[in-house]
Amino acid sequence: MLIAGSRRGFSLAEVLVVLSILAILAAVLIPSVVGQIGKSDATRAIQDMTAIRTGIEQFLADVHRYPGRVSHLTNQITVAQRDINIATYPAGLVARWKGPYLGRDSLTGGYQTGFGAFVRDSMVQLSFQPGVNYVTVVIAGITQTDFNRIDVEIDGVAGATTGLVRWVTGGGSGVDTVKFLTLPIQ
Repeated sequence: MLIAGSRRGFSLAEVLVVLSILAILAAVLIPSVVGQIGKSDATRAIQDMTAIRTGIEQFLADVHRYPGRVSHLTNQITVAQRDINIATYPAGLVARWKGPYLGRDSLTGGYQTGFGAFVRDSMVQLSFQPGVNYVTVVIAGITQTDFNRIDVEIDGVAGATTGLVRWVTGGGSGVDTVKFLTLPIQ
């Protein structure tokens, strides 16, 4: 039984108040949630980079050569494969491999890390200081903004051309990359 003057539903003012409260909550919560997602991507990329460096150090201690590929840290090396100096691994050193040195298998071409980027399988030897060559891991598909998050954590400051991580514009290839100077070659 309806009482005279009673109403069904909400008034326009009540709906607008609820919508404005929801909009304020969204304005406050969405940036913090997105920021947390970005932090987790940076953390994952940094952890992957650290794991690769540790794997290279362990590989070097066992095999006495710098690996030529990230996959050499996860899969048994062979005499047909080449190290970073483009020399084949001798049978005696192949037998010294005690891996895997990296906790996850690398896919053909590399594996995915934070920000949806890929760690390329091939390692390169680069010199960013006179007389100092580095085993360098290349990570493709990181924007400069995302690079800055990683760089601040690793080098303490965002600087695309200094420190252990370098950001390189895609140029003709269109793919921005991060070059991680993993270890100096001695």
